[in-house]
Order: sequence, then structure tokens, then C-alpha cells
Amino acid sequence: MNDLLLSFRVNKHDSQPIYLQIAQVIQSAIKDKLILPGALLPPAQTICESIGVSKMTLWQAYRLLEHKGYIETRRGIGTLVLGARIEKHLPGMLSFSEEVKARGGNPSSKVLSLVVGLPSQDAQKFFGLKAGELVYEMKRLRLSDEIPLAIEDVQLPQKLFHDFDKFKWEEKSFYKVMEDFYGVKLLRCDSEIMATSANKEQAGLLNLTIASPLLIINRKSFSADDVPVEFSITYYSGNCYIATYNSFRQ
Repeated sequence: MNDLLLSFRVNKHDSQPIYLQIAQVIQSAIKDKLILPGALLPPAQTICESIGVSKMTLWQAYRLLEHKGYIETRRGIGTLVLGARIEKHLPGMLSFSEEVKARGGNPSSKVLSLVVGLPSQDAQKFFGLKAGELVYEMKRLRLSDEIPLAIEDVQLPQKLFHDFDKFKWEEKSFYKVMEDFYGVKLLRCDSEIMATSANKEQAGLLNLTIASPLLIINRKSFSADDVPVEFSITYYSGNCYIATYNSFRQ
């Protein structure tokens, strides 16, 4: 990618502004995976001298790419490639692993914690649990091609999912295990979407700066028998995700 970018020559006779030409070259390289998320672009001075543009022109290209979520400039580090944003289609009910695989990525997980304990107040109400009934709560860092994209916190009733902690959740898709092992077929979910900023812990896990934007999706899932089976909160990196939905006028 460095060779591609440094050997690029702008077309000054093109009606398209020079900064757009530069932005398109970088954007295409990211989409075609000629440069992977996590990589650093060459120093600005090196790029400007190589392709013969001013820093102001290069910064215009960078601002456009940052707005689209492809790169992020970090003080003391440089310009980091984030990759193309993953489209989170809200009416759909795909797991994280299914979403990543559908886009040609390689999903993986890091289990942050897996415990049996009392549910949160909201989860207890959703599941209709009696006082003292327990849930499994699992927190995982979700990655695509080794790049951290989301932090997932899932609660589910212990009485429905015995031995939930025996699985290797670094490798398993929760929805697939739910359907294949427990025989629970998922039918629908209710989702809420909110925005927040990353705290210190979240920023560290997602390789973000503190106060970076996060997309939060609260999901309440039901089985085909209309039984509440999953209560989850997932924090997505705002630089890597964009939420979409379809609406119809009634």
C-alpha cells in the first residue's frame, strides 16, 4: 500500500479536485484489502513530497476519509487505518459472527468474564425470573480479522441453558450453539439503539481514545415459542459501524 500511495500521481487536468483523487485511492485500497485495519499510513510529509501536493490538500483528503470512518489521526501515533464501516442492519437478526462472515471477515472472541449470578433488574423483569433465580452473564470482546470491534454483555436464564460455561466461547457463535445444542430456535428480537462515548476500559479494549463514539444496541431475543431467551448489551466502535434500517410509510 505504501508503494501504491507514494507512486500515485494526481491528474491536474481532471475536473475532480485533487484531494478527492487522493481520498479515492486510499479508500479503494482499504476496500480491496490492500491495506488492512490497524496499519499506519506513511508520514504526511513523505506523502506530500512524493506525490507533489500540499499538506492542506492531503488534510482535506484525510478529513473526508475520517468522516466516512476509514481512518483516524491520533496524536503521537499517526494516521491509523480503521477499515470500511460494517453496516449494522437493525431489522436483521444476525449474530456478530454471522455479520462478519457475511462480509468476508474472520470472526473471533476473547472472553472477558463468564459467571453465574443474579440478573440485572431489567434482565430479571424481561425473563420473568423469581427472586433468587440466576443467569449466566458472559462478556466478550468481539474481533474481526484480529481487530476489536465490539464489547458484548449477554445474560440468559441458567434454567434454560445448563452447562453454558462448558463451551469454548472464544471460538463459538452463541446463536449457533443456542440452536444446535439447546434446540432453541430464535424467532425475533426487540432492539434499542443509543449513542455514548467510550470510558477508559472500553477505549482500551477497542483501541480507541477515551470519549470516542460508541454505538450501543440493547437486544431482547425471543424463541419460536415466544419465550424470552437473551438479554444483551453490545458496544460497537462508532468508527467501524453504521446502523441502517428500512422504513415504510403506513
